[in-house]
Amino acid sequence: MKNPYLPQEAKIVEVLKEAPNVKWFKLKFVNKKFGRSFHFWHGQFAMVGLPGFDESPFDICSNPHNSTDYLEFTIRKVGRLTTKLVTLTKGDSLWVRGPYGKGWPSFHKLKKKNLLVVGGGCGFVPLRSVIEDGVEQISPTRQMQIFYGCRNSEELLFENRYRDWINKGAQLNVIFDKEQPKTPTVYGARCGYGLITKLFDQVKVIKNASAFLCGPPAMFKFVLEKLKKQGFADEDIYLSLERRMDCGFGICQHCACGKIYVCQDGPVFNYAAIKNIPYIFEY
Repeated sequence: MKNPYLPQEAKIVEVLKEAPNVKWFKLKFVNKKFGRSFHFWHGQFAMVGLPGFDESPFDICSNPHNSTDYLEFTIRKVGRLTTKLVTLTKGDSLWVRGPYGKGWPSFHKLKKKNLLVVGGGCGFVPLRSVIEDGVEQISPTRQMQIFYGCRNSEELLFENRYRDWINKGAQLNVIFDKEQPKTPTVYGARCGYGLITKLFDQVKVIKNASAFLCGPPAMFKFVLEKLKKQGFADEDIYLSLERRMDCGFGICQHCACGKIYVCQDGPVFNYAAIKNIPYIFEY
Protein backbone atom coordinates (compact mmCIF):
# COMPACT_ATOMS: atom_id res chain seq x y z
CA MET A 1 0.00 0.00 0.00
CA LYS A 2 1.32 3.44 -0.93
CA ASN A 3 2.28 5.53 2.10
CA PRO A 4 1.07 9.11 1.42
CA TYR A 5 3.46 10.49 4.05
CA LEU A 6 6.57 8.92 2.53
CA PRO A 7 8.53 11.22 0.18
CA GLN A 8 10.34 9.84 -2.84
CA GLU A 9 13.77 10.90 -4.05
CA ALA A 10 13.75 12.75 -7.37
CA LYS A 11 16.77 13.78 -9.42
CA ILE A 12 16.99 17.15 -11.10
CA VAL A 13 17.55 16.57 -14.83
CA GLU A 14 17.22 20.16 -16.00
CA VAL A 15 17.28 23.64 -14.42
CA LEU A 16 16.42 27.03 -15.89
CA LYS A 17 16.57 30.49 -14.36
CA GLU A 18 13.20 32.09 -15.04
CA ALA A 19 13.63 35.38 -13.15
CA PRO A 20 16.13 36.92 -10.65
CA ASN A 21 14.86 34.76 -7.75
CA VAL A 22 12.92 32.09 -9.65
CA LYS A 23 14.07 28.75 -11.07
CA TRP A 24 12.29 26.06 -13.05
CA PHE A 25 13.17 22.41 -12.32
CA LYS A 26 12.53 19.25 -14.30
CA LEU A 27 12.61 16.10 -12.15
CA LYS A 28 12.56 12.35 -12.53
CA PHE A 29 11.96 9.91 -9.69
CA VAL A 30 14.89 7.68 -8.77
CA ASN A 31 12.47 4.80 -8.21
CA LYS A 32 11.34 4.21 -11.80
CA LYS A 33 8.45 1.99 -10.75
CA PHE A 34 7.10 4.76 -8.52
CA GLY A 35 7.60 7.27 -11.31
CA ARG A 36 5.48 5.20 -13.70
CA SER A 37 2.67 5.23 -11.13
CA PHE A 38 2.83 8.98 -10.43
CA HIS A 39 -0.23 10.56 -12.02
CA PHE A 40 -1.28 14.16 -11.40
CA TRP A 41 -3.80 16.55 -12.93
CA HIS A 42 -3.19 20.21 -13.68
CA GLY A 43 -3.86 22.34 -10.63
CA GLN A 44 -2.66 19.70 -8.16
CA PHE A 45 0.40 20.20 -6.00
CA ALA A 46 3.10 18.19 -4.26
CA MET A 47 5.14 18.55 -1.10
CA VAL A 48 8.79 19.17 -1.97
CA GLY A 49 11.62 19.25 0.54
CA LEU A 50 15.15 18.53 1.62
CA PRO A 51 16.31 16.75 4.79
CA GLY A 52 17.18 19.39 7.35
CA PHE A 53 15.34 22.14 5.49
CA ASP A 54 11.68 21.06 5.89
CA GLU A 55 9.17 20.78 3.02
CA SER A 56 6.51 22.99 1.46
CA PRO A 57 3.71 22.67 -1.08
CA PHE A 58 4.51 23.59 -4.68
CA ASP A 59 2.33 23.55 -7.78
CA ILE A 60 3.23 21.01 -10.42
CA CYS A 61 3.53 23.06 -13.60
CA SER A 62 4.16 20.43 -16.27
CA ASN A 63 1.74 18.86 -18.72
CA PRO A 64 -0.18 16.14 -16.80
CA HIS A 65 -0.04 13.85 -19.81
CA ASN A 66 3.72 13.56 -19.24
CA SER A 67 3.35 12.87 -15.51
CA THR A 68 4.75 9.33 -15.57
CA ASP A 69 7.91 10.53 -17.36
CA TYR A 70 8.80 13.68 -15.44
CA LEU A 71 7.37 16.57 -13.44
CA GLU A 72 8.22 20.24 -13.27
CA PHE A 73 8.20 22.85 -10.52
CA THR A 74 8.86 26.59 -10.59
CA ILE A 75 10.22 27.87 -7.27
CA ARG A 76 10.72 31.41 -6.03
CA LYS A 77 13.26 32.23 -3.32
CA VAL A 78 11.25 33.52 -0.34
CA GLY A 79 12.35 31.60 2.78
CA ARG A 80 14.77 29.10 4.30
CA LEU A 81 13.72 26.10 2.23
CA THR A 82 13.34 27.91 -1.09
CA THR A 83 16.65 29.73 -0.56
CA LYS A 84 18.27 26.31 -0.50
CA LEU A 85 16.18 24.84 -3.34
CA VAL A 86 17.13 27.54 -5.85
CA THR A 87 20.82 26.71 -5.32
CA LEU A 88 20.34 23.12 -6.52
CA THR A 89 21.69 22.10 -9.90
CA LYS A 90 21.38 19.25 -12.39
CA GLY A 91 22.07 15.90 -10.71
CA ASP A 92 21.04 17.06 -7.22
CA SER A 93 18.22 15.33 -5.37
CA LEU A 94 15.14 16.56 -3.58
CA TRP A 95 12.21 14.67 -2.06
CA VAL A 96 8.64 14.73 -3.32
CA ARG A 97 5.34 13.36 -2.03
CA GLY A 98 1.92 13.69 -3.53
CA PRO A 99 0.11 14.63 -5.65
CA TYR A 100 -2.52 16.33 -3.52
CA GLY A 101 -5.70 18.32 -3.95
CA LYS A 102 -8.23 18.72 -6.72
CA GLY A 103 -7.15 20.49 -9.88
CA TRP A 104 -8.70 22.33 -12.78
CA PRO A 105 -11.64 20.64 -14.51
CA SER A 106 -11.08 18.65 -17.68
CA PHE A 107 -11.69 20.73 -20.80
CA HIS A 108 -14.05 18.04 -22.06
CA LYS A 109 -16.30 18.48 -19.02
CA LEU A 110 -16.66 22.25 -19.35
CA LYS A 111 -19.99 23.58 -20.58
CA LYS A 112 -18.21 26.23 -22.65
CA LYS A 113 -16.00 25.37 -25.62
CA ASN A 114 -13.30 28.02 -25.20
CA LEU A 115 -10.92 28.82 -22.37
CA LEU A 116 -9.77 32.15 -20.90
CA VAL A 117 -6.70 31.81 -18.65
CA VAL A 118 -5.95 34.76 -16.32
CA GLY A 119 -2.75 34.71 -14.25
CA GLY A 120 -1.12 37.36 -12.10
CA GLY A 121 2.49 37.24 -10.88
CA CYS A 122 3.45 33.83 -9.50
CA GLY A 123 -0.17 32.81 -10.01
CA PHE A 124 0.89 32.11 -13.58
CA VAL A 125 2.79 29.02 -12.35
CA PRO A 126 -0.25 26.78 -11.61
CA LEU A 127 -1.72 27.82 -14.96
CA ARG A 128 1.31 26.70 -16.99
CA SER A 129 0.16 23.08 -16.70
CA VAL A 130 -3.28 24.03 -18.03
CA ILE A 131 -1.76 25.93 -20.94
CA GLU A 132 0.65 23.14 -21.88
CA ASP A 133 -2.27 20.72 -22.04
CA GLY A 134 -4.74 23.16 -23.56
CA VAL A 135 -2.66 24.30 -26.54
CA GLU A 136 -2.60 20.71 -27.74
CA GLN A 137 -6.40 20.80 -27.96
CA ILE A 138 -6.83 24.09 -29.81
CA SER A 139 -8.88 23.63 -32.97
CA PRO A 140 -11.15 25.63 -35.27
CA THR A 141 -13.91 25.07 -32.70
CA ARG A 142 -11.87 25.55 -29.51
CA GLN A 143 -9.86 28.66 -28.65
CA MET A 144 -7.54 29.57 -25.78
CA GLN A 145 -6.90 33.14 -24.68
CA ILE A 146 -4.27 33.97 -22.06
CA PHE A 147 -4.05 37.16 -19.94
CA TYR A 148 -0.84 37.41 -17.93
CA GLY A 149 -0.07 40.29 -15.57
CA CYS A 150 3.54 40.75 -14.51
CA ARG A 151 5.57 43.36 -12.61
CA ASN A 152 8.17 43.97 -15.33
CA SER A 153 9.96 42.22 -18.18
CA GLU A 154 12.66 40.91 -15.83
CA GLU A 155 10.04 38.98 -13.85
CA LEU A 156 8.46 37.27 -16.87
CA LEU A 157 7.95 33.53 -16.45
CA PHE A 158 8.15 30.83 -19.13
CA GLU A 159 9.32 33.15 -21.93
CA ASN A 160 10.83 30.19 -23.75
CA ARG A 161 7.36 28.68 -24.18
CA TYR A 162 5.51 31.70 -25.61
CA ARG A 163 6.28 31.10 -29.30
CA ASP A 164 5.24 27.46 -29.07
CA TRP A 165 1.93 28.35 -27.39
CA ILE A 166 1.21 31.03 -29.98
CA ASN A 167 2.23 28.82 -32.90
CA LYS A 168 -0.29 26.25 -31.68
CA GLY A 169 -3.06 28.86 -31.70
CA ALA A 170 -3.13 30.44 -28.24
CA GLN A 171 -3.80 34.19 -27.95
CA LEU A 172 -1.23 35.45 -25.43
CA ASN A 173 -1.48 38.94 -23.91
CA VAL A 174 1.08 40.19 -21.36
CA ILE A 175 0.82 43.40 -19.34
CA PHE A 176 3.36 45.01 -16.98
CA ASP A 177 2.26 47.13 -14.03
CA LYS A 178 5.68 48.62 -13.13
CA GLU A 179 7.31 49.05 -16.52
CA GLN A 180 6.37 50.54 -19.87
CA PRO A 181 7.22 47.87 -22.48
CA LYS A 182 9.88 48.83 -25.01
CA THR A 183 8.21 46.88 -27.81
CA PRO A 184 4.55 46.02 -28.57
CA THR A 185 5.28 42.29 -28.50
CA VAL A 186 7.33 39.91 -26.35
CA TYR A 187 8.29 36.62 -28.06
CA GLY A 188 5.21 36.99 -30.21
CA ALA A 189 2.88 37.89 -27.33
CA ARG A 190 1.09 41.23 -27.37
CA CYS A 191 2.20 43.34 -24.40
CA GLY A 192 1.16 46.57 -22.71
CA TYR A 193 1.35 48.67 -19.55
CA GLY A 194 -1.04 48.66 -16.59
CA LEU A 195 -2.89 46.29 -14.29
CA ILE A 196 -4.16 42.97 -15.62
CA THR A 197 -7.75 44.26 -15.58
CA LYS A 198 -6.77 46.75 -18.31
CA LEU A 199 -6.52 43.84 -20.74
CA PHE A 200 -10.28 43.36 -20.50
CA ASP A 201 -10.71 46.88 -21.88
CA GLN A 202 -8.04 46.61 -24.57
CA VAL A 203 -8.54 43.08 -25.89
CA LYS A 204 -11.69 41.48 -27.24
CA VAL A 205 -12.44 38.66 -24.81
CA ILE A 206 -13.40 35.35 -26.39
CA LYS A 207 -17.01 34.25 -26.06
CA ASN A 208 -18.46 30.90 -25.07
CA ALA A 209 -15.57 30.47 -22.63
CA SER A 210 -14.79 29.21 -19.14
CA ALA A 211 -12.31 31.26 -17.11
CA PHE A 212 -9.41 29.86 -15.06
CA LEU A 213 -7.93 32.36 -12.58
CA CYS A 214 -4.89 32.34 -10.32
CA GLY A 215 -2.98 35.22 -8.74
CA PRO A 216 -2.70 37.38 -5.64
CA PRO A 217 -5.93 37.60 -3.61
CA ALA A 218 -6.36 41.29 -4.45
CA MET A 219 -6.53 40.40 -8.13
CA PHE A 220 -9.57 38.17 -7.81
CA LYS A 221 -12.04 40.88 -6.82
CA PHE A 222 -11.30 43.11 -9.79
CA VAL A 223 -10.91 40.35 -12.38
CA LEU A 224 -14.19 38.82 -11.23
CA GLU A 225 -15.91 42.17 -11.76
CA LYS A 226 -14.52 42.32 -15.31
CA LEU A 227 -15.64 38.76 -16.03
CA LYS A 228 -19.17 39.48 -14.81
CA LYS A 229 -19.35 42.52 -17.10
CA GLN A 230 -18.28 40.25 -19.95
CA GLY A 231 -21.23 37.98 -19.20
CA PHE A 232 -19.39 35.09 -17.53
CA ALA A 233 -21.67 33.07 -15.25
CA ASP A 234 -20.41 32.13 -11.77
CA GLU A 235 -20.51 28.47 -12.79
CA ASP A 236 -18.09 29.15 -15.65
CA ILE A 237 -15.37 30.67 -13.44
CA TYR A 238 -12.72 28.59 -11.66
CA LEU A 239 -10.10 29.85 -9.21
CA SER A 240 -7.01 28.39 -7.58
CA LEU A 241 -6.51 29.29 -3.92
CA GLU A 242 -3.02 27.73 -4.01
CA ARG A 243 -1.60 30.34 -1.63
CA ARG A 244 -3.53 28.70 1.22
CA MET A 245 -2.03 25.25 0.74
CA ASP A 246 -0.05 23.90 3.67
CA CYS A 247 0.25 20.29 4.87
CA GLY A 248 -1.50 18.61 1.94
CA PHE A 249 -3.90 16.59 4.11
CA GLY A 250 -6.08 19.20 5.83
CA ILE A 251 -4.65 18.14 9.19
CA CYS A 252 -2.86 21.32 10.27
CA GLN A 253 -6.03 23.44 9.75
CA HIS A 254 -4.05 26.30 8.18
CA CYS A 255 -5.96 25.97 4.91
CA ALA A 256 -9.43 25.95 6.50
CA CYS A 257 -11.96 28.44 5.06
CA GLY A 258 -15.35 28.00 6.61
CA LYS A 259 -16.33 24.38 5.93
CA ILE A 260 -13.74 23.77 3.24
CA TYR A 261 -10.12 22.67 3.37
CA VAL A 262 -8.11 24.03 0.49
CA CYS A 263 -5.60 21.15 0.61
CA GLN A 264 -8.35 18.55 0.26
CA ASP A 265 -11.31 20.27 -1.40
CA GLY A 266 -9.14 22.43 -3.68
CA PRO A 267 -6.95 24.26 -4.36
CA VAL A 268 -9.15 24.76 -7.44
CA PHE A 269 -12.77 25.75 -6.84
CA ASN A 270 -15.75 26.73 -8.91
CA TYR A 271 -16.58 30.34 -8.07
CA ALA A 272 -20.29 29.59 -7.61
CA ALA A 273 -19.45 27.14 -4.80
CA ILE A 274 -17.28 29.49 -2.73
CA LYS A 275 -18.38 33.05 -3.51
CA ASN A 276 -20.38 33.39 -0.26
CA ILE A 277 -17.68 32.08 2.10
CA PRO A 278 -16.50 35.04 4.25
CA TYR A 279 -12.88 36.17 3.78
CA ILE A 280 -12.22 33.41 1.23
CA PHE A 281 -10.12 35.72 -0.95
CA GLU A 282 -8.20 37.39 1.87
CA TYR A 283 -4.78 36.00 2.69
